[in-house]
Order: sequence, then C-alpha cells, then structure tokens
Amino acid sequence: MKAIIIGAGEVGFHTAAKLLTAEKNNDVVLIDESKEACQRVQEQLDLLTLQGPGASPPLLKEAGIEDAELLIAVTNCDEINILACLIASRYGVATKVARVSAPDYCSEEGGMSPADFGIDLLINPEQLCAQEFFQLLNIPEAREIVEFEGGKVQLVSFQVKATNPLQGKPMIRLGEEKFISDLRFTAIKRKNGTTIVPKGPDYILAGDQVFAIGSREAITHLLELSGVSLDRKLNRVIIAGAGRIGIYLAQALEKHDTQVKIIESNREQAEAASTVLKRTTVLHGDYLQPGFLEDAGIEGIDGFVSVTGDDENDIMACVTAKQRGAVRVLALVQNPRYLPILATIPALDAAVSRHLIAVGSILRLVRRGQIVSVAPLREVDAEVIELVAGVRSKIAHKTITSLRGKFPDDALIGAIVRRDRVIVPTGDCVIQPGDRVIVFSMPEAIPSVEKFFVE
Repeated sequence: MKAIIIGAGEVGFHTAAKLLTAEKNNDVVLIDESKEACQRVQEQLDLLTLQGPGASPPLLKEAGIEDAELLIAVTNCDEINILACLIASRYGVATKVARVSAPDYCSEEGGMSPADFGIDLLINPEQLCAQEFFQLLNIPEAREIVEFEGGKVQLVSFQVKATNPLQGKPMIRLGEEKFISDLRFTAIKRKNGTTIVPKGPDYILAGDQVFAIGSREAITHLLELSGVSLDRKLNRVIIAGAGRIGIYLAQALEKHDTQVKIIESNREQAEAASTVLKRTTVLHGDYLQPGFLEDAGIEGIDGFVSVTGDDENDIMACVTAKQRGAVRVLALVQNPRYLPILATIPALDAAVSRHLIAVGSILRLVRRGQIVSVAPLREVDAEVIELVAGVRSKIAHKTITSLRGKFPDDALIGAIVRRDRVIVPTGDCVIQPGDRVIVFSMPEAIPSVEKFFVE
C-alpha cells in the first residue's frame, strides 16, 4: 500500500512506524517542513522523507499522490491538513485522514461536514484525550480502560494489591473460578517491567499490573474482588490547564454534576475559559507555587488532572497533588516514550498520551483484514484489535483448540461478540463467520494475526 503522511511529529512518526511494522510491502512517504524532523525520521525509520509544505500540489505529486491509497495529514496546522485532504480527493486517494483540533471547521453550526473537505476520518486529539481522562476518573484505580461494542466488552488494567485473593494462584487454577470463565487475563506486567502473555502455569503476584478483558459484568466483578472501588462519586475535580483538553474535560464533568475548578497561569486563557464554562470555577495563578494547590482545595479532592502540555510540569503537579491529599491524579504526556517510566511512579495513577490516542484512531483504517477498531495500550507495548471473521478467512469455522500452535504465541483471543452476545472463548468454541473477535497482541505478532482474518 502506498501511503503519504504529512507531519513528522509524534503522531506522524508513530503512525509511520506502525504502518511499516504492519506490512513489509507498505510504501510510506513522510513530508514535513522541518529539516530536523525529516532527519530524525530517516535515522529511525526505513522510508522516504520530503522537506516542504505538506499541502503543496507539486510536492504531493513528487511524493506519488497519483498512486497513493492513503493520505494522513497530522501537522499542527488544521488548515494544511484540510487542504491536503482536498487535494488528495482530487487525485482519487481512497482514504484521507486529517487531524483537526479547532471545533468550528466541521461543526453542525457551521454547516460543514468532514466529507465536504474530502476527509474520511477526522481526528480531534484533544477531544479524544478528554474522553480518556473522563473515563479514567470514573473508574478509580484503573490505569487503562478500553471499551468495545459500545461498552459490552471492556479491557481494564490495574495493579494487584497484596490483599488480592487472585495473587499467588496459577492461571490454570484461576480458570476454575466461575466468574473468571467470563473473562481472560491478556497480559501481566511484572514490577521489573517485563510483560508476558500468561499461560496456565503463570502466577499473578502482588505489585503486578494485570490486563483483563471480558463482559462489563465480569470486569466489574473482577474489580470488586480485587478491592478496586467502583462506587465512589466524583464530587470535586481540579484541572490544571485551560487549553482545549481542560475545557473539554470540564464540560464533560459539568454534565455529571461534578464541582470543577480549572487553574490557568495565562490570564487571557483563564478569561477565555471562564466565558465558555458555565459551572466551573476558573482560577488564575501558578499551580506549582507553594501553597497554591492547598488554597485551591486540593486536600481530599476526588480527582486532579494536569493537562498544561508541559510534561515535566504536569508530572510534578500530579506528584505534588498526591502528596497534598488528592485521591486520584492523572497527567497528560506529550512524549510517548515517557509512558513506560511513568508507569513505575506510584504517586501517578495514570498518564494519557494525546499522540498515541490519535495513532489508535488512524490505525483502524490502515490495517489489513476485516478490522473494526484498534486500540494501542499506554502501559505496555501492545494493541487490542477488533476484527470480523470473514466467510473465507482462515479463522472461520475453527475451534480455539485447533488454532493452538498456529495462532501467534504473543497474541490471545480475549472475547468474541456474536450478534449481541459476548463470548469468552473456551477450547471448543467455534469462530463463526461474522463474529467480531477481539485480540490482544504484542506488536511483532500483529501481521500474523491479521492474516487469519484476511478474506
């Protein structure tokens, strides 16, 4: 597949890397105005880079737009991304993806839709981040939550406490528990940072971070058994940063009767936020100054979220908020490379990368096979993929047992959705055409997984 990516930032870089990993025959060209950004990509990825404006028709022709099947425009400039998609539509590019952060371009009030600009998938990373933060605030102690099929299937990760009755037991024994049969443990991340796809003899140990997938009811039961609180109401939340993410999150919390305060150090931004938000208290000041968080009422706050866009400040703010009595603290991370390190900081409950969330939205369009959705995970280098079993695919009409030795070792079928029913597969379960199969996979196994679903 011929793909052109415009923008060599974190979203463009990671999308290019995923495309090259997904299929050796993928031909990827990356365009960026920055010479340094192009050099960085060339040093780490085996692809062609072109320096120049991404919406330049001559440069796009040089990149091979006449033969391209996919164009992904993810620069920091909405206008360039939109114009690039318009040009790509004139050349008959099958799939066009644009990163657009300003809500006005494709709003109902403006009377324009993404299709009017030739855009097949519009990504607003700020909105996606706000949704992720909202979800993490509402399931305390969870480090990661991914939903499929409108929430019927959930994947959740949490840290195992010493009092957890699951710890110390091998998987084969846990499988004998009734409710465990309705979910699968897809991965275990040990305290030393290693990640395994658990087999029968593997144990869950105190301090491990476990990933489990199953029906909403089974996941709820698992969290309750593991001492993860589910019924704590979000009464008060403080948000540091009145950018788009902070405002989107505050608006979502307002709808659920949560008392919200936003702290913003820039006076103009603080004033702008106060005109948009109806029930949120906007405070102007430096949240890192001694005593400021205490004066804002941080002690005992249900949630503290720092989304200023400065990684060091957001992490420090969360650690400080935790020390001052905040129950749950969440940080925005610009550099995805920090995520594995942040997972080891006890004072930080979870971190969200706007770039990896955007990459996940893009990936569902560029995978092979009958792919419905793709969710890259923050805490481990893995993905959860939802695929449809086609009539003529290798996986159709096969039992789970018959796939042993053929299906990749570093991948696991976590759930099957058949019509409206969620099935956690056992050995004699037969995958039927039309089933939506949710697979947890390490990166190196993804191409092999996809081959099972190709018609």
